Amino acid sequence: MIYRFFLLAFLFPLFACAQNFSLNGKISGLSGEKISIHGFYGAEGKRIDSLEIKTDGSFTYQFPKNAYTGMYRLRWGKNQMMDIIYNRENIRFTTHTGSVVDSLVFTESVENQLYFEYLQKRNEAEFKLELIYPLINMYPKDDPFYETVTRQYDLVNNGMSEWVATVTKKNTGKYAAKLIKADFTPRPSSALTEEQHVDFLKVHFFDQIDFTDTTLLYSNIVSSKTIQYLSLYQNNRLDKDQLQVEFIKAVNMIMEKTKSSPTVYAYVMDYLINGFNSYGFDKVITYIADNINLEDQCIDEERKAELEKKVESHKKFSAGKQLPDFETLDIGGNKVKLSAINSDYTLLVFWATWCPHCNTLVKELKKIYLPDNRNKLEIIAVSLDDSKEDLDRFLKEGGYDWINICDYKKWKGELVQQFDIFATPTMFLVSKDMTIQAKPITYNELMNELYMRNILK
Repeated sequence: MIYRFFLLAFLFPLFACAQNFSLNGKISGLSGEKISIHGFYGAEGKRIDSLEIKTDGSFTYQFPKNAYTGMYRLRWGKNQMMDIIYNRENIRFTTHTGSVVDSLVFTESVENQLYFEYLQKRNEAEFKLELIYPLINMYPKDDPFYETVTRQYDLVNNGMSEWVATVTKKNTGKYAAKLIKADFTPRPSSALTEEQHVDFLKVHFFDQIDFTDTTLLYSNIVSSKTIQYLSLYQNNRLDKDQLQVEFIKAVNMIMEKTKSSPTVYAYVMDYLINGFNSYGFDKVITYIADNINLEDQCIDEERKAELEKKVESHKKFSAGKQLPDFETLDIGGNKVKLSAINSDYTLLVFWATWCPHCNTLVKELKKIYLPDNRNKLEIIAVSLDDSKEDLDRFLKEGGYDWINICDYKKWKGELVQQFDIFATPTMFLVSKDMTIQAKPITYNELMNELYMRNILK
């Protein structure tokens, strides 16, 4: 009997570790649709699975044994979604498609009950503080009501801070507690002016985040806090160049805060490069490229190589650098050589029919591709399509008769690889000597560049 007892005691942890946990949800108002499950790595990642929703709106998902602890996103319908936390426990919830957050109830899962209680309390506190704070800045300080307003502000602010401190201490070890601690940023005292308030946050915004805890990357905390921090430097009164100077200050602080964790550092730098690239903030990307430190970072080699490629790509293909020459065939089999283009300027565009922003852009480009202006501007459009039929139909319907190139290899295409393209659309405005004059992100930016150089009048 003693032997049997010890055998069972030994086997029980093994059975427990092998246990599968399930997600049981019911979304009233849905019937016969599909719901998809997405993972996170800093931001929403690839779809993991999709499930059928029953007629009563219910569905069940069995987490794989190797499922990571972290945040998962459920998507359905047109851009409807909700996030859940998985940490080796069964999850059961109900909600309604018409008011997902307000009607959400977790009947099983301590992690999710804790995290969504925090979100409700945080949102309620933020709502109150957003109403009170303008009064503090505007109300006469010598009026008795001013003291009432500031006291109420500090009461709400300090109350939320105390709640977070108590809950995170009580639930040490829970993933939800990590997220709560990392997400919550206490506001400064009401005694500070608005400018002092922002200055305080710029210095102390990341105080509660342990960047050495790489499990935070399996949620949206790191990316959302990065965006929130950048917003402290946002100023609508600044022009683009001035705004980039401010964002460089933010990037410098983010680099300093995340350098203690190579994995988080690599993710955040990649996230920033992608984000600033999408807005055409070349000065910020140049700063990152010039100051990024990957040599001393023990980063996964694949991620490191990808990040190094983006950094080197920016250095090679920034404004003022020479664009390398290329020779290829257009979709009609005609030879195309960049250096042989006779126009004063060439717009090199990387795009695809499956890219919505690209479709909008090429329709706008058609307006400026004028027969009597070809000596000033030529357009070479390199498509990342992999379907000849789709591309031919799109070009024929739109009447896009500029130089069209496509090898139908998508991201593995020869020119795509040569110019390190990692986003569509990507544009290079090149002069006759193949110097990159500009890398406009939007049609309006392109128009400004063209008018500035008298390409259009």
